Amino acid sequence: MIDIINQFNIEGEIKSYEIFGIGHINDTYKLITTTDQEYLFQKINHNVFKDVSGMMKNIQRVTNYLPSAFDRLGISSQETLRLIQTHHKENYFHHKTGYFRMFDFKSHLKSRDVPESEDQIFEGAKSYGFFLKALSDFNPFNLIVTIADFHNLDYRIRNYEKVKLKIKNLKSHPAEKQMALVKSLSQQLLPIWSLDAQSLVQKRVTHNDTKFNNVLLDEMSKGCCVIDLDTVMPGIVHYDFGDGIRSTCCTAAEDELDLQCVSLDRNRFLAFKEGYLEGAKDELSATDIEFLPLSGAYMAFIMGLRFLTDFMEGNRYYKINYPNHNLDRCKNQFKLSYDILDQLNDLK
Repeated sequence: MIDIINQFNIEGEIKSYEIFGIGHINDTYKLITTTDQEYLFQKINHNVFKDVSGMMKNIQRVTNYLPSAFDRLGISSQETLRLIQTHHKENYFHHKTGYFRMFDFKSHLKSRDVPESEDQIFEGAKSYGFFLKALSDFNPFNLIVTIADFHNLDYRIRNYEKVKLKIKNLKSHPAEKQMALVKSLSQQLLPIWSLDAQSLVQKRVTHNDTKFNNVLLDEMSKGCCVIDLDTVMPGIVHYDFGDGIRSTCCTAAEDELDLQCVSLDRNRFLAFKEGYLEGAKDELSATDIEFLPLSGAYMAFIMGLRFLTDFMEGNRYYKINYPNHNLDRCKNQFKLSYDILDQLNDLK
């Protein structure tokens, strides 16, 4: 590991490195050097991100573009990640053990896995709105698709059905009840899929993984920097808004076992909505806005279906802590999707 770290153009010598964060996909470390410089060092999961070179080019293009875009728009509150290059001027290093990259570590900013207040939710959502606004003039088709059909309902259903066909006895399967819900839920969420599939709204540069902990906050809990840019690619605003609602406005963690605890918190929804629209104001069309309330249910279902499919396939994709972890995540996300649908008229 030390040999790999030394391939990057860091200041000083390695003093320490330790595992950092709780990400599902990549292995992340915090690195400190003898000059007290701090870096974020990652081993990229190339089983998930198969085109590492393309993904890293996306990140380089977006991080190069954002600072001038923020300046042009007068958005002084937002910072941008900075990639650390190798000694050979590359933005990642390929070793026989995998692919590695490094960012500067913004020690004055913090990531929080769970928001502590509605004000924090507002601030995190505003940063995501600023992110969308700053990239509004960036051609989304200049970015490669890092994960094909990432939020494509039709693809996720087809993939789920393929896996389902391999199961010999559905009635005795531990996920039998969840499988019975898939058709009903998917039919109710087709309008969001249609927006993208039929080009009814503008294609944009979207983040596509807008969890609360992917925004760094300062000591005053102001949103300052959007991170985890692996899935930045062409998309529609409903993927970002919906995933923010799904992950930030639920009353419980996504693997909470007591489903009675799982619902949409109305006040959190309002805080996220207000923050996002403040950041992205003047960028969204009437059609964009009309379908924002439904997008949370859509993204919760997409995530639940992905958890379910991974469980049925033997837990190949997501890191798990116990054998039924993905099944419990699925139950949780399906419950949230139904709860948002139940509240939809009020949310509109």
